[in-house]
Parts: sequence; structure tokens; C-alpha cells
Amino acid sequence: MVENGDGSEKGAVMEQIQIPQVLDVEAVERELAVLWKDSVGKQGDEDGALMRARVANLVIFTSAGSTLDEINEAVHQLSAVHPCRALVMVAERDAADRDIELYVSSFSHTDAGRQRLSCEELVLMAQGKFVRELPSAALPLVVSDLPVFLWWCDELRDDDRTFYDFRKAADRLIIDTAESAEPVETLLAVSRMYGDDEFDSLGISDLNWARLTSWRSLLASFYDPPQCKSVLSKIATVVIEYSAPEGAGSAIAPQALLFAGWLASRLGWQLSSQSATKSDATVSFELTADGRRFTLLLKRVDRPAMRPGRLARAELTTEGNRAAFVVSRHESGSPIETEVTIDGVSHPGRVLPVRNRSKAQLLGRELEIITNDDIYMETVRMAEQMIRLIT
Repeated sequence: MVENGDGSEKGAVMEQIQIPQVLDVEAVERELAVLWKDSVGKQGDEDGALMRARVANLVIFTSAGSTLDEINEAVHQLSAVHPCRALVMVAERDAADRDIELYVSSFSHTDAGRQRLSCEELVLMAQGKFVRELPSAALPLVVSDLPVFLWWCDELRDDDRTFYDFRKAADRLIIDTAESAEPVETLLAVSRMYGDDEFDSLGISDLNWARLTSWRSLLASFYDPPQCKSVLSKIATVVIEYSAPEGAGSAIAPQALLFAGWLASRLGWQLSSQSATKSDATVSFELTADGRRFTLLLKRVDRPAMRPGRLARAELTTEGNRAAFVVSRHESGSPIETEVTIDGVSHPGRVLPVRNRSKAQLLGRELEIITNDDIYMETVRMAEQMIRLIT
């Protein structure tokens, strides 16, 4: 039984056994069937029928065994809404060689109406040279005729053969640029994948992009009132502030690059060639639109109350400082607020609470999407142009 932090039961029952024959698919299915029979027998009451439900395959790859508990918790939470077969790869590339070990488990959820919904998880662990064999061991275990979602919890290297084999079998790739130790390289890898015809049908999701939904919504709302839209056509300066990414303090946070890329791609802005300048904490770009030139600044700021790599503030200022449009995160870390000042007059803003959605909540949203997000694709391509100018 999985428990909450206060000791109360979550309603998730889990059992796990080790499979001695890793590549024997029939042996795996037999052991899973045994787990289901055992689970049914333990339910007891007739009105608590146990259903074996799967609507998708979720393939998860991590190189850090320390993240396994966190991944398991996300899968358990996710399965209450999106029952799936989860295949978790724990790949320690730099460890001593150790052949693949496979563990299978089933878990069930109980709702107030006594109806039980269950799912299954297969964990494959490999070290050293045996990591390369994980695709051939895991992919035969996916449930046919169900979509395959690949959640890649490792550094994204599009020339990695193991990654290549997994993504070739996937319908959708899910990443999180906020957790990358090499965030800029990750965005470049995503951009290259968009240009790879072999994988043009692969959908790509970035959990970090999903976290920007409120920011994008609030900034886009500035363009709704006619009086604001006409003023915004005279933008002279855009400043985007962000906290340093965790483990890569000198790098530009992916959220800042994504937000800037989204804004530029939606408004048809073009980067001037050889226009970037970089100081210790600020990168400056020159952009053009409709024959006009203006400046975009990405600025790293110190905000201890915020999570690493998150946006802190975005300000659009017009020519002659006639007007300013601001979206900012409160000093406490929440909420997100807007401010509008035109000709010295402040206009009512909006306030949105920050929703710190869990990994399971973010993943659940992505499991409802198969097709590509064209806006994210155009955003990443614009972000790549910015990265190229400063490197």
C-alpha cells in the first residue's frame, strides 16, 4: 500500500517479483498473469472487481537509479487516470558491466465507489555495455496496438544509438528541458530532430513548455484590447528575466529561450545576423519587424524563492517609454501578475496563482496528445537561432 506523507493510504496496492528470463516475453506475460490472479484473490468482496486496464505504453529511460522512486510515484499517480503498461529502464552507462535484470509489478487503485482499476510496471536495470541491449529487451514487451510514449529522463543526445532505437518505436517523445544538465544542447538536439525526415511523425512534448502556459496566456492577453494592441506595435525593448538553471548557473534557462522564441515566432520578429552581445548575466539580441529595429534582452537574476530555471519577469516597453506591459512572478515565488502602464496611467492587471503541477499531472496532459505541436516546433527553431548567434 502506498502512503501519503501523513501516513494516510492513497489507495494504491503494489506487488513486485523478479523475472529470471529477461528476453522471454511469454515468461513475463505469465508472471504478470499470476500477479493479476493474486490481486483478484486478495480483493475478497464481490463488488470490488479488479480490472486490468491499459490505454497506452509508457517507456521511461533514466540513467540515475536514484530517481527510480520518484518515477515510480509518478507512474502510480498517473495510472489512476491513464492506465498503462509502464516500462522503466534504469541504465547506468558508466558502471561495471552487469546484465539486464527485470522486475514486474502490478498495482491497483481504489475509488470511493469501490471500483478498482489496475495497471502494471516492468523495470529493466542494466549497467555498462548491457545498456545498449535495453531496446531489444524492452520493446518486445510493449502492448501492441497501443500508442507508445517515450519519457526520456536523461541527457538528450540525438546521436545516441540507444535513444535512436527507443524513439524509432515511439509515437511521442516527452522530455523536460528544466531538468537537463545541458539545457542549451538539449534544445539544439530537439531542433535537429524536427529536421529529421525519418522521424517527422514523432510528436515531441516538453514539460517545461507546459509550465509556460500561464505566462503565454497572460502576455497574449495584452493584445486583446484594441487600445493596447495599437501601442504594442511600437515595442522598442523586451526584457525577459529568469533564475539560473540548476547545475548550470551560467547557462541561459530554457524557459527564457522558449518564451523569447515563442514571442518572436508568433509576432513574426526576425533576428538580425551577428546581432547578439553577451555579458556575465545578460544576452542582447537585435530584432526587426515591419522595417523597425528593437532589442531583446535575456537577463539572469537572483530570486532565491523561485525554483531554478524559472521565469521571473517579462517586460515589453514601447518607444519613448510611452507604455510598459509586464508579466512577473511575485517575490514569494507565486502568483503571476500583470501590469500595464500607458501614458503614465496604470490599468487594472490580472493575477493568476502558480500551479505547481506534479510530474504525473504534467505527464497526464501529454498522454492526451499524439500529434506534434507546431507552435512549440517554431518556438524551438527560433530559440536555436538565438543559441547559434551567441555561440
